[in-house]
Amino acid sequence: MSDYVWVWIMDGDYRDAVKLVIEFKESGLKPEVYSYLIGLTALVKEQKEFSKALRKLNLSVKDGSIAKLDAESMRNIENYQSKLLGDGVLLSNWALQEGSSEVLGLVHERLLSLYTCAGCGLEAERQLWELKLVGREPDTQLYDVVLAICASQGEAAAVRRLLAGVESTSAGRRKKSMSWLLRGYLKGGFYLDASETLLRMLDMGVSPDYLDRAAVLTALQRNIQESGNLESYMKLCKRLSETDLIAPCVLYLYVRKFKLWMMRML
Repeated sequence: MSDYVWVWIMDGDYRDAVKLVIEFKESGLKPEVYSYLIGLTALVKEQKEFSKALRKLNLSVKDGSIAKLDAESMRNIENYQSKLLGDGVLLSNWALQEGSSEVLGLVHERLLSLYTCAGCGLEAERQLWELKLVGREPDTQLYDVVLAICASQGEAAAVRRLLAGVESTSAGRRKKSMSWLLRGYLKGGFYLDASETLLRMLDMGVSPDYLDRAAVLTALQRNIQESGNLESYMKLCKRLSETDLIAPCVLYLYVRKFKLWMMRML
């Protein structure tokens, strides 16, 4: 059976490959454990294609190329995503129930990839810890990707867990992790958290990249227009200026009530 599933995967028929494994099992037959792993591999590939298509779709909606999706279309997308994740849980449960301890790490690796591609931060984090429990150390970049996803979703507790121990790593490792964290906050619209992350990087002795600094400052400028709160922007500008990462800033503030311009050097 595994050969048939692989043929469909090679042809790009990822969804049909998954359905074959599930239907074979639910018909009362007993696929080899390897078939479940192949099915999970197909699911990861399908999730990657689905996520890529969603990103393109969202960009097209954002730039006005296509109209905003109606409620039914959104519901269909959510149902398809839910089905992919549900099939992942189904296949992984069968593999864990019928397989030996040797397949544990392989199952959790595939679930980690599936949840990461789907942008499910907490579920992906859980798979990181499951991998560690079975003696497999995930790649450090996977930690960073999951960290960014959790940050973008405002999962503060997960961020704290994933950041534990970062300060004791090398400067290069710290910079990578904190940069992923910062970008995650920016993606999720958590601009104040992104600003605090940038300040924390400076406290660690890590110099943020220019594009990251510029992105945070731009986001805080938008935040000023929306909330009128200058404090975070001024605090960050002052700190960046003190570390010679930006030139000294002159801030102009117009007080409409008094028709008065105020100037302050940061």
